[in-house]
Amino acid sequence: MNPIPEPSVIVMIGASGSGKSTLTRTWPADYRLELDSYRWAVSGDAGDQEATADAASLLDAVLERRLARGLTCVVDATNTRTDVRKRLIEAAHAHHLPAAAVVMTTPLEQCLARNARRPDNRRVPEGEVRRQYQQIAAARPGLRGEGFEHVVTDDRLMRLRLLLQRTVDRLHADQRTDADHVERARRVLANQFFGEDLAAAFTWTQLRPGHDPIGEIAAGGDRLTLAYRTGFPDPMDWGFEAEVPCLGGCSGPAWVPVRTPMDLLAVYDDDFPEHVVRCERCTAGTSVREAV
Repeated sequence: MNPIPEPSVIVMIGASGSGKSTLTRTWPADYRLELDSYRWAVSGDAGDQEATADAASLLDAVLERRLARGLTCVVDATNTRTDVRKRLIEAAHAHHLPAAAVVMTTPLEQCLARNARRPDNRRVPEGEVRRQYQQIAAARPGLRGEGFEHVVTDDRLMRLRLLLQRTVDRLHADQRTDADHVERARRVLANQFFGEDLAAAFTWTQLRPGHDPIGEIAAGGDRLTLAYRTGFPDPMDWGFEAEVPCLGGCSGPAWVPVRTPMDLLAVYDDDFPEHVVRCERCTAGTSVREAV
């Protein structure tokens, strides 16, 4: 059941840790107006509560511009306060669009448990989570009276098939070749090991059958050459190695295991432990595990 029409203003209502953002991400990225994202945009910290007023102003500005174009907006915030919901309803109606409330039904104890697992800068005080939960419980019977044309709980929204279909449609629209998919899959490796920023600077440079793939992380005139190794018996040992000068004085190349951005920085600064260096000539194919 998906009773919410488009275009509309969809207002998520839920305590911290209730799963609002997870559900919100089933809508296309351009629909989503996330208060945390705007806190990050104005302060560099998505959990900076002191930036909330500025973040809300930015959210309102984007909301207004999208509604002027008749586009659906999904507002991802707790939205527990009546005055906040009133502002969003009025914005929708000013552009002759309906407003829909999506109320999260996650039990309080689950909200508290999820919130407790968040990083320090994203964790909301337990008392505030409890207050949010109570506010929502009190507001829920009167949401239609506030002006929402549609009020639905999260457990009534069938969003998974829409998410799956959108992903399939995007793949068809991309018209990617098999080689493109392989390249994308391999690039994901860099993201898993080194994070989004470094993965964006990563490209594969040598992809030859029967050989370990070679790539590089480059920025300006700086670059680090990396190889992805899968030759160890234990798949948990598979990972990247960075090319370094051979300490034995031969022409190399020599390689050092790198599993984290800290490892990459050590390679860049020539500050890696000598005992992990593997030179294919000097060690005659000795594995990293054996060299260590």
